[in-house]
This record gives sequence, C-alpha cells and structure tokens, in this order.
Amino acid sequence: MEQILEYCFNEKHISPITDVNTGEIFCSNCGIVLLEKSVDRSNDSNMLTKDNYMNKTRNGPPSKIAISDMSKSSIISKGNFDANGNKILVKNKIHFSRLRFWDSRIKMDKKEKNLVRAFTILDAYASKLNIPENAKEHSAYIYRKAMEKNIIRGSSIPSIMAASVYTACKQLSIPRSADEISKVANMKRKLLSKTYRRLVKNLELKINVTEIDYTSKVANTLSVSEKTARLAHKIIDDFKKEGIHVGKNPIGIAGASIYLSAINHNDYIPMAKISQKTDISIVTIRKTSKLLKPFAAKYIKSIDVKSQNESH
Repeated sequence: MEQILEYCFNEKHISPITDVNTGEIFCSNCGIVLLEKSVDRSNDSNMLTKDNYMNKTRNGPPSKIAISDMSKSSIISKGNFDANGNKILVKNKIHFSRLRFWDSRIKMDKKEKNLVRAFTILDAYASKLNIPENAKEHSAYIYRKAMEKNIIRGSSIPSIMAASVYTACKQLSIPRSADEISKVANMKRKLLSKTYRRLVKNLELKINVTEIDYTSKVANTLSVSEKTARLAHKIIDDFKKEGIHVGKNPIGIAGASIYLSAINHNDYIPMAKISQKTDISIVTIRKTSKLLKPFAAKYIKSIDVKSQNESH
C-alpha cells in the first residue's frame, strides 16, 4: 500500500475518486485502488422534507431520558405490508396481529407504566413552568434514580416528580421557587419541601449553594426597562453584602428592588401589580422595600422624597 501511494505521489496523481456504491477509493490517473472500503462520513443535512428524512435516515429519534423507553424500543407496524411495500397474505394477518398484541403487553410492565405516567406529568409541569429542555431531562434523570432506589415507594408520582423538578432547578440555578412549583403541582409547599429533602438525602445529591437570581425573571414578568433591571441588581448586591437577605423571600427582594429602581427611571410600578405578577403579598413587598431603601438611596437621590410622598 505504501508503495502504491509513493508511486502515485511521485507521478503527481492527486485526483482520487470515491465509488459511492462499492466504497472504493482509486486513482483517477492510473486506476490503482488505494482503499478497498471507506467509511461514509457524510451527514444527511440536506434532507429538507419529512419524506426524505424517513427514506434516508439511518437511525431513530435521539435518545431522551424524559421518554419512558428512551426512544430505543422498536414497534411492529400496524400496516399489513412487507419491507417491499407489498400486502402480506391474508393467512399471516392474524399471526402479526397476535405479535403486536403480545409485543405491547410485554413492554408495558409495572415499571414502564409508572414511567409513562410520570413523564406525562413532567411534560405538563415543564410546559407550565416554562423550564428548558436540559432541566426537563435532568428532572427525569432524578426521578429514574429515585425509582431505582425505591424512594418513590409510599409517595404519589406527582409529588415525587414535582420534587425532582424543584431539585433539578436548584442544581441548574434556574429561578423556579417552591411556591411556583407547588402551585403548578397542586400540592402543599410543606409536602414539596419534605419530598425534596428526602430526594436530596437518599440520592446524596449536591445542591448549588449559590443563590438563584430572581431579579431578571421578575423584571421580564413586569416588562421593565433594562436600566431599571440593572439598577435593581446593584441594589440587591449591596443588600446581600450586609447579609440582611438571609431568611427573606428572594422573589420578594427582587420585586421590592425593582419597585425602588423604577422610581429612578420614572417607571413607577404599583405594589399591587408587583404582588399580582409575583404572587407575593403587598405587605411583604412594602416591608422589604423599607429594608432596601438605605441601599437604594446610594443610587436614587429622590428616594427619601418619594418615601415621604408615599406616607402622605
């Protein structure tokens, strides 16, 4: 082989041709076969229609943890046609019908049924909470681990799945509070927290100790300007340096900081609107605003004047 390549190189034969049918690579000048079998490394990115994809694709859909069979199972087609598209004989239809029946029965065992229901619930939670695909996959991974270690025994599927979603959001620093998830899951916050602690303890999960930033989320919900959001971040950063934020509701802190920063940019937002959008009481927002005012005064010169006007 080396002698052949050396000969073609010396003769300046630099135009190899690949035969797509046989996989051979040969020299266009002398006709010598340089490689008998080559690997086709091209992709099928030029498939623009669904028909082209179904005709040319070499594998199934991508594997996903949030699907009960992880997209790896095969299904006996319901169509009574063979590989060439011809109708199968009438005497074979009953045979294939029985094969489909037992195939579906074998696959749907107790574990499979549990996962199908669990991931149906996960789809609903992910849609309502608007969490990204990686968080959805991570939630499914946590649920599968809990199922393997039999942690789900004695608990309902919705409660374990809600705790899995909450844990995934915690680990990935996605701003979804326990109140939001418990509301979507239609369960008490106390039960969610209890199930969450149970998962973390039994699965020995590592939770990101870095506090999740809810400011951007609240700012987007209230549709405030970018300047208002940036100032709210500064106020909260100064507030956290003093350690006063410990034990306070992070969403309440974000709402109060945006309320104060909006004053500086003539973008007044009523506390009632913030309360409605964030599901935090007006009393909490008002109390948190009083704590934030000394830090906001560093950036907002008219903060005291506004405060006096509010008191009147």
